[in-house]
Amino acid sequence: MTSGTVDLSEALPADGRRAAPDYPIDGAAPQIAQQPRTREELAGLLAVATEAGLAVVPQGSRTALDLGRPIDRYDVALDMRGLSGIVDYEPADMTVQVEAGMTLRALRAHLAEHGQYLPADPPPGDDVTIGGLLATARPGAWRGHMPAARDLVIGMEVALADGSLVRSGGRVVKNVSGYDLHRLHTGALGTLGVIVEASFKLVPLPPSTRSFAVRRPSVRDAARLAIELRDAALPTRALSVLAPEAAARLGLADDAYVLLELAGYESALEAATSRVRDVTERSGGGLDDAPPGAWDLLRDLAGSPGGVVLRLGVPATRIAATIEAARGLRGTAWGHVAAGSVVIHAPAIDVTSVRVLRRNVEAEGGFLIVDSGPPALRAVIDPLGTATRDLVGALKRQFDPSGTLSPGRWEVGL
Repeated sequence: MTSGTVDLSEALPADGRRAAPDYPIDGAAPQIAQQPRTREELAGLLAVATEAGLAVVPQGSRTALDLGRPIDRYDVALDMRGLSGIVDYEPADMTVQVEAGMTLRALRAHLAEHGQYLPADPPPGDDVTIGGLLATARPGAWRGHMPAARDLVIGMEVALADGSLVRSGGRVVKNVSGYDLHRLHTGALGTLGVIVEASFKLVPLPPSTRSFAVRRPSVRDAARLAIELRDAALPTRALSVLAPEAAARLGLADDAYVLLELAGYESALEAATSRVRDVTERSGGGLDDAPPGAWDLLRDLAGSPGGVVLRLGVPATRIAATIEAARGLRGTAWGHVAAGSVVIHAPAIDVTSVRVLRRNVEAEGGFLIVDSGPPALRAVIDPLGTATRDLVGALKRQFDPSGTLSPGRWEVGL
């Protein structure tokens, strides 16, 4: 144990200590694990760690720790689940202020009592923390139909590596480049600062939902039908194209499918269901209820820590071709039409195949992100792409010049 670690141990409350072996990342365990109970305790931990030259990795439910590059150093596990309360909730204003360690599941339960919700469905499920939801910014099937979580953020408090606490919202704090602080930290994987709390604008909880599955003879036929349904002015909350392998994982027949979720008042859903039936019958398909839990199964698969998960951004017109290419990798693939994204899950994918797939997608203006994969893959394939590397480096030097927070996870050689 280094002298810096000893100093950190002595500087932190003993009741926040946790068992370090319980916090492995990529096979490595930290020297210390700490769960702060207050933002001041959190800020103090960061200040002492930075002074001692120790690397701190913030984490909550630990559902996305293999998103990003393998970290260079790992001295301190910062468990955010000790900060898990609702700071302020105004149902009449449809706003909530919540600490970052609260799970989405707990927040949903509280908001549902007032007929409201935060319209986010990140993988692998509702056990993600609010801080993790924002720090990873991983989309689900609702993206494109509902606002992204970052677009619902109206304020945020962040602890920086030097121990300072900064807040955006109301009086917006901006950096020298002119970016809103909370947008900078959304998707930054906790490498620029640690999200302490966030304020959100909420939306009404839909009184009813209906989910349907439409069987099609091919992925291309399914994609064509999905685009037609997308353009049909329906109260859609999710619309996906399933390759046969994905359909089979949901308990459907081994064929291509369109999976559709409608949300709203029951009277509106009755009319919408009639329109959906007309569209599907004209295309030669039948309308069946989706298997119970189908959307949750897709979320879980997209966030699975085993194997490899790739997320590709492509135009909606290229979803079918991208899914077919993924099937050649012996993966399970599906696409979300409104967001223009394809998710691929496979037990393993070789480096060359990922590079070829990324090159083909980027040639059409898209992107490929390695959402999950073994360290060996993430070390040689830039998981987040290289397009914004210069900007990322500049931000890291500005917000965390000492390299305290998850060094190497979002940036290279800094």
